[in-house]
Amino acid sequence: MNNFKITFTFLLVLCVTTISAQKNFGNITFNKAVNVSGKQRMLSQKIAKTYLFLSNYPDDLKAKRVLINSKIIFEKQNEILHKNATTDHTKKLLKNVDNIWANFKNILDQAPTKENIYKIVKTNTLLLNASNSVVESIVNDSKDKAYTTEPQVSDKRLKLKNIINLSGKQRMLSQRMALYYFANQNADGKFEAKWNKDILKSVYNELDDAVTLLLVSNFNNDKIDDALVTAMLKWDDLRANKDKLFKNKYDSAKLYEMSDELTSAFNEITILYENIDLGETTLTKR
Repeated sequence: MNNFKITFTFLLVLCVTTISAQKNFGNITFNKAVNVSGKQRMLSQKIAKTYLFLSNYPDDLKAKRVLINSKIIFEKQNEILHKNATTDHTKKLLKNVDNIWANFKNILDQAPTKENIYKIVKTNTLLLNASNSVVESIVNDSKDKAYTTEPQVSDKRLKLKNIINLSGKQRMLSQRMALYYFANQNADGKFEAKWNKDILKSVYNELDDAVTLLLVSNFNNDKIDDALVTAMLKWDDLRANKDKLFKNKYDSAKLYEMSDELTSAFNEITILYENIDLGETTLTKR
């Protein structure tokens, strides 16, 4: 009888440990992994934006520090994702990010000449897409690890990761919008200017649409609503001046700062979504 109790207890502990492990992406939660990998998308655009900004404001010490710090953070966060990745697919995608980053960083370490600016504008999307593929793979990894016998709970957890992903994406779009505004300033010829402006308009529209989707999320609570209001106020200020944005008449320094303020606002929202615990927190009924 005692042997049976010991065996049963051991199996119970093993089961609980396995269930707990399946909730995680290595040593971090899947929610954290989605957030961190999403930040890599943002940093790819922030780094490129800052490089272009410095081409016009080479003596801006704050921007220089931001560029240096952002490169370090990008590499460190990729190391964290490497150490915690468990599936071959995600590991392969992370190696792809490493390869693209090595080439991208080589351009960043050079002076912002006309040729290098052109290379950054043409290749930044490669790094963005590679980083985005990692985010999507991590979301799929979490879906594949069925750590609950309740399908309804699993569905909510997956939806939460998707809203973390969506919210985190707005950080990237805030940076990409400024990046392509500066790219248009450095455009060489009408074709290139139109191409940059088309991307700028597409980013603007995607940002505008996503704000609405976040506002109606079932995961929202009072803190998230407050943070959304802060982000909306900043976004409304920019929307009121969208003609200046599209006609290349916005003050560059102000747009640079505003893109960072928007990124910070959406980062706060993303962290709040990340910290929702569906095991303890009930969804807000609306």
